[in-house]
Amino acid sequence: MEDNRLLLVSLLVSTIGLFMLVFISAAQGPMPISEIVPENIGSKVLVEGVASETFTTPEGHLFFQLADGSKSIKIVAFSDVAGGLACVEDGATIRVKGIVDEYRSALEIIVSNTADVQC
Repeated sequence: MEDNRLLLVSLLVSTIGLFMLVFISAAQGPMPISEIVPENIGSKVLVEGVASETFTTPEGHLFFQLADGSKSIKIVAFSDVAGGLACVEDGATIRVKGIVDEYRSALEIIVSNTADVQC
């Protein structure tokens, strides 16, 4: 009887903890692009800004700059994701979630899912 009660309390506390983590992560807004530093490489970030210098390569990869007033950063969506991002155009306000990476000594954000880009 005592073991069942302990198990029930453990499951209840674990469930509450998971809901709190989900709520906290969902409530967190975009970070300023100026706060993205090399220590963020490999981390998932959420940023928002205005798109510029948008172009698609012959292979279908999409590249654009995203500026938020503090700084700008290159956003990369490879062809498997880029096809679903027709809303990305110069001047559009866009929210992007992706992984920070470095290419040719410059930080960039790699988008891995069309749902991670909101126009």
